[in-house]
Amino acid sequence: MDKVIFIASLHRPFSQQLKTTKWVCNYVASSKSKIPSSYLNLGFYYFLINLLHKEYQISTPTEFNGLPSDVAVANIYQYLKTKSKKDFIAEVPEIIKSRNTPLQRQIYSTYKAASYYVNLAKDKFQLLDEKNSLTFDGNHLLNLRSNFYKLSTSEKEFFFRKILEADFHLFITHCFFAKLEKRYNLKRSIDEETEFINEFLSIRHFNFTSASLENYNIVRSCWAEMLGILDGSYNIKKKYLNIIIENQEFSTSYNELKELFSKFEKENFKQKKRYLENRASFLQGYKDCLKSSISDLGFINLYDIKGTMHISTEKFQLFLKDFYEFEKNNLNIFFGNTVNSIDRRERFFIRNRPVIKIKIK
Repeated sequence: MDKVIFIASLHRPFSQQLKTTKWVCNYVASSKSKIPSSYLNLGFYYFLINLLHKEYQISTPTEFNGLPSDVAVANIYQYLKTKSKKDFIAEVPEIIKSRNTPLQRQIYSTYKAASYYVNLAKDKFQLLDEKNSLTFDGNHLLNLRSNFYKLSTSEKEFFFRKILEADFHLFITHCFFAKLEKRYNLKRSIDEETEFINEFLSIRHFNFTSASLENYNIVRSCWAEMLGILDGSYNIKKKYLNIIIENQEFSTSYNELKELFSKFEKENFKQKKRYLENRASFLQGYKDCLKSSISDLGFINLYDIKGTMHISTEKFQLFLKDFYEFEKNNLNIFFGNTVNSIDRRERFFIRNRPVIKIKIK
C-alpha cells in the first residue's frame, strides 16, 4: 500500500456535525475582503452566533450533538448586541483566557466549537485554501441546496467524497469493523481495530492513544450514521460503493484495504476470538469452583476448571500457555504442583514447569 490516508485528530463532539463546514464557507463567501488567518476564527465566531440566533428563533435541532445550545447562543447574542462588532471581537481572546463568569464560560465553549468547525472545513476537508478563500469544493458545497440542519442527498454524497479524500483508510476500516462487530456479536472492537491499523496499515500514531482513537471513532460513527453509509446488514450501501468504484484511486485503495482486512479476520481475529471465548469460560469456571468451596487456599485444580469448559486436554494446554503469556501483566497468576491428595493425572506445563493448580488475584 503506497499511501495511507487518515485524519490523525478529531474532536468529539465538535467535529461530528458536517453541516458546520458549510457555515464556514457561508462566512467566507459573505466577506467583502480577504480574511487574515489571525482573524478567521474570531470573524467566523461572530458570524456563527448571529447565524445560530437567527435560525434558533425559527427552529432548534432535535439534538445539539456538538452544536452550541440555544440557551448559550441566546445569552451570548444579548451580550454581543451591547457591543460593536469590533469591540466584541477584540475582547473575545481575553474572555476565553479568564472564563470567570458563566457567560464567559459560554463564550469560551462556543468559541472553541467555532474554531473546530473552521479546522474541519479548512484543514481536514480543504474547503478553504491557505489564503482563506473558498476552494473549488468550497464553492461547490455552497451551490448545493439543503435544509439548514439536515444534509440533502447531494450534500451526503459530497461529504462522503471529502471524507474519503481526508480519511479513507480509517473511515472505511471503521465501517469494516462495524460489520465485524455485527457478525461476531461484539459490544466493541477498539482493541482489534487498533491492532489492525497498527500491524496491517502500519499506522503507529495510535499506539499510545487508543482512548483518542475510540473518541475519533465516535465521530466517524456519527458521520456514517448521518450519511447513511451502511445498510441493515452493515455493508456499505451500493450508491456509496459506486462512488468508490468510479474513482480509480479510491477503488484501488478499497480493494487493497478489503484484502488486508480479510487476511486480518482470517489469520488474526478468528484465532483471537476463540482465545477470548476460552478466556471468559476459564475465568467463569475458576469463579464457579471458588464458590463451590473446592479450593485449596484459593488454588483451584486445573482439571476442575477444564471440566467446566468442555475442552480437550491438548487444547486446554495450548490455551493455558496463551492465557499466562497474555494475562500475566494484567492479573496476578500463581501456579502450583502440589495437592492435598494423590493426583496422578498428567500435569500441564507453563514455561516447561509442571503445574496442576492455579490461583488468580
